Amino acid sequence: MTQRVFVSFLTVMVFLAGYGARGLTDRGGPVPPPPATLTQEYARSATLPTDAKSKQKLDRAKLLAEIEKLRPQIVAYTAQVAEIDLGFDREFSGLLTSEQREKFLLNKKKMTERDVKKKTDTSPLSDEDINRERDRPLTDIYRQVTVTPPLEWMTKEYGLDAVQQAKARALLSLRRNQFMSLLDSTAHPTIRLSRLAPLVQRVAEPAK
Repeated sequence: MTQRVFVSFLTVMVFLAGYGARGLTDRGGPVPPPPATLTQEYARSATLPTDAKSKQKLDRAKLLAEIEKLRPQIVAYTAQVAEIDLGFDREFSGLLTSEQREKFLLNKKKMTERDVKKKTDTSPLSDEDINRERDRPLTDIYRQVTVTPPLEWMTKEYGLDAVQQAKARALLSLRRNQFMSLLDSTAHPTIRLSRLAPLVQRVAEPAK
């Protein structure tokens, strides 16, 4: 898949995710359809790989070799993502009251514990698990480049007032711009494998 097709794919995925989120939160209002040209391009580029993925057995040795080849780029990419996230969390936390901040830190702790549990698990991943981990960066990208859906969630979760919402929106817009700049400078295989790289010990072919 070329970089251009990959970017188009991400654009459609982000639009469709936002479309679904808006449908849940604003069922009474009209929602515009996705851009026809991008939808068609996604259909042309995505249909064949999906069919092939379902019919072919996953080549784990090849996948592991690709991860090792790209590991320096993956490490650099994940470090930059972490830096963007930490910057946002620090500024967002500064907007909160002590009660809101306590809940925010508790949510972050739960997320960290979940990630640690996954990384310390040694059970082999199934082909389905591996494909799911390769697709997870798309969800991460949606979270990073959208503004209104995460703002609506934060407002509900932490009870943000109007002033806090305005400041949080500005922070989310800044994070989006930072992440889009990172995407523009990162090859798509690096992004797609970024979630699998920490799990390589679970990707190896299970012993028979």
